[in-house]
Amino acid sequence: MRKKIVYISLILFFFSTSATAQYILPLDEFIKTTIQNNPRYQISVEEYKIALEENIATNAIDDWNLIASGVYQESNPAPLSSLSPTYKKTMGYSLAIEKYITKSGTAIQIEQGDSKIKANYSSVSILSPYYVSNLSLTISQPLLRNAFGRATKMGLEMADLSLDISKIKLEQDWEDFIAYLREEYLIWQNCQVNVEIYEDKVETVEKQTTLVEKQYKFGLSEKLDLVQIKQKQQAYKIMFEQAKMEYENQGEKIVMLMNPSTEEAQKNQPNAQNLEPQKFEKNGPIMDEKEALTYLTTSSNLCKTTNLLVTIQKINLAITEDDKLMDLNLIGQVNPNALTYGAVDSLTKIGSYNEYSITLSANTPITFKKMDAQSNAARQEYQKALKEKDNIMLNAEIGLSNLYTSLAYSNRMLTLNEKNVSLAKERMELEQKKFDQGRSSVFFLLNAEDDLLAAQNTLKDVLFTREKVLNQIMLVTDRYLVEYEEVLSIGSK
Repeated sequence: MRKKIVYISLILFFFSTSATAQYILPLDEFIKTTIQNNPRYQISVEEYKIALEENIATNAIDDWNLIASGVYQESNPAPLSSLSPTYKKTMGYSLAIEKYITKSGTAIQIEQGDSKIKANYSSVSILSPYYVSNLSLTISQPLLRNAFGRATKMGLEMADLSLDISKIKLEQDWEDFIAYLREEYLIWQNCQVNVEIYEDKVETVEKQTTLVEKQYKFGLSEKLDLVQIKQKQQAYKIMFEQAKMEYENQGEKIVMLMNPSTEEAQKNQPNAQNLEPQKFEKNGPIMDEKEALTYLTTSSNLCKTTNLLVTIQKINLAITEDDKLMDLNLIGQVNPNALTYGAVDSLTKIGSYNEYSITLSANTPITFKKMDAQSNAARQEYQKALKEKDNIMLNAEIGLSNLYTSLAYSNRMLTLNEKNVSLAKERMELEQKKFDQGRSSVFFLLNAEDDLLAAQNTLKDVLFTREKVLNQIMLVTDRYLVEYEEVLSIGSK
């Protein structure tokens, strides 16, 4: 409840801005707010809840069951002998409860039945009506196939392992969602940097245009110089407007992803122009490559999933091997009965007549062609699961190693491009100085400006490519589950 209040307050803070106020939306608060409200997160939660309820239903195999029936029968049977009735009417009921004991594989049924029978006989005098009461206790115990519930317990274990996989899938869905939000936020920051770059270019070229106009007025520059600088000014303005449009579009997407759910938040939902991302800062990796690879192959959700899938196939193989055994069951039954001429007596005199039986039943196919084929298929599925685990983990290791290689490459490229931007700025300053002194033409100035823009864009691309690589490393190593543990929950909001 405390968490809920905190996040409602957070939502109201961001969605109660005025038309002119400007607020910075930090990454963590964007992700936490979106997790609480976006339906994609809730879909994953509901999928897991469904799997949880299905598992509960599967494990309820030892619930007590109630069986009830009633009977009314009236007949005029053919007199096959002097002891056969010429008319018979039967009314009765039966109530039974049964239970399966998972730990031992034992099935128990207790049944109570009472009947009132009215009959007419042609040559024999028998009092009518009479009452028959039957009480039975039946216990069935498998001895070979599913001996003491072995196969049943293995089936329940498979169900529990499947639930574990569903839980891991939920966590993977959460991480995928957080990584997606992180990337969308990076795009928003990228758009903001673009706007800043082109805004600076427009301001710079406007100053240059003013200077060239003055030079042209006093005959110090040609008309071609003036046309060139004005054309460049227009080009930068176009790029600036394009950057602003992309920035605003992405901002609107960010606002919509947060999906304000309260009426007050929806009423005060701001325009994208009222929010801006935090200033971009490059991040470092959470763990080094060796540590990350060790985690991936021993403790990651991917490793856990593949291990669970192998275990499920191993259990399935054991179940198919158990199915090949003879179906041998020991069945014990006790029937204390009563035959009376009063309805009340039929209940109080149960046990007047007793029956006991012990049955040993066996059932087995003569040929095992089908069972052998099923067992062989299960064995192949198990071997396949082992190979798939090795393949998945190998590809994951290769992928993670490639990510760290890309990160190292990005770090080197980052250093090189930072130096390149520094040199481009120095060249631009020198060209500007020469131009101001009348020792250079606008052509060289504009070339230097274009080269600086190209260097800045390349540096920006390297920076954000590096962040996307880090985002993937965080995803593969399950870091987002740790970082956002406090807000990731399967409980209702």
